[in-house]
Amino acid sequence: MYRKLDTFWKKASFIPYSRSTSWQQAGWIWRNKPFAEQYWDEVDVVYCPAESYVPTRKANLVCTIHDVAGFEESLYPQTLSRRLHCRKWRFLFGSMARHADAVITVSEFSASRIAHFFPALEKKLRVVYNAPHHVFGTATTEELQGDVKTLSGGKPYILVPGGLSLRKNAELILKSVPLLAKRLPGVRLIIAGKNEQPYLGQLNALNADNITLAGYVSDELLNVLYQDAAAVWFPSRYEGFGMPVIEAMVSGAAVVASKVASIPEVAGKAALLCDVDTPGEHVEALQSLLESDSARNELRERGLEQAGQFTWSKSARKLEDIFRDVVN
Repeated sequence: MYRKLDTFWKKASFIPYSRSTSWQQAGWIWRNKPFAEQYWDEVDVVYCPAESYVPTRKANLVCTIHDVAGFEESLYPQTLSRRLHCRKWRFLFGSMARHADAVITVSEFSASRIAHFFPALEKKLRVVYNAPHHVFGTATTEELQGDVKTLSGGKPYILVPGGLSLRKNAELILKSVPLLAKRLPGVRLIIAGKNEQPYLGQLNALNADNITLAGYVSDELLNVLYQDAAAVWFPSRYEGFGMPVIEAMVSGAAVVASKVASIPEVAGKAALLCDVDTPGEHVEALQSLLESDSARNELRERGLEQAGQFTWSKSARKLEDIFRDVVN
């Protein structure tokens, strides 16, 4: 992995661990040591860009929590594994509440839910938005165009990024499949991402011939899928940010999504937002776009403008301001 890093990152010092990083993280949380200054004696700010914690002696500590979806009871099966998972996060977020100078999250919605479950973090929360990877919205290749044609069968298609799962609203998607086949004959549904049981079994029971399960795809192929889609459909039940919305918009796609969680905050007025539990509303929105070039093109233009508000340079400047604030 080190060989793949560019020159900038090779200037940094890396301390590898011989055992699992999960065990290292547990040690930091339980023992609150070793301190970061043991490795970098002149550090001013320690930044943890994912859900992690590094103890510090004098340096300022900035941590990150992307979302707290795991604590939302309606989103995941109530299993022993999930309870243990939540217990681990409670210890981690408790350490952040005691020791972090600031905690970054990715949307105002996510900040509100973190504060709901962990009130001690509320005053430390700072919002820094995500942004799309630079590959989205870039030129495509003939080879990738051929891959898309294979997946779509040469037909117009609706792209569903995120796969079939409870959180991504698989139940609504499956209820919509027969309606889409009836109202939009000849239009395929390409579902990209991980698909969970029992939804695959339910899909097979529908005997639908308008579905393509693409599985995981590369960002490069996903970029082309976004660009060539008649519409991008993201009916998710919960998102801390909702990367597919911005990825689709910056790629020039017209977006239909659920009006829940962070999605309205990120999409603004540049997507058709529907009730999360009403399949007919989603189908009607998709139909309205596929049957009207003007409506589709207008939404694409609004999407490109909206996506322009989310850039990594803007996020980096805001993060730098937070670093300066905690130091001062």
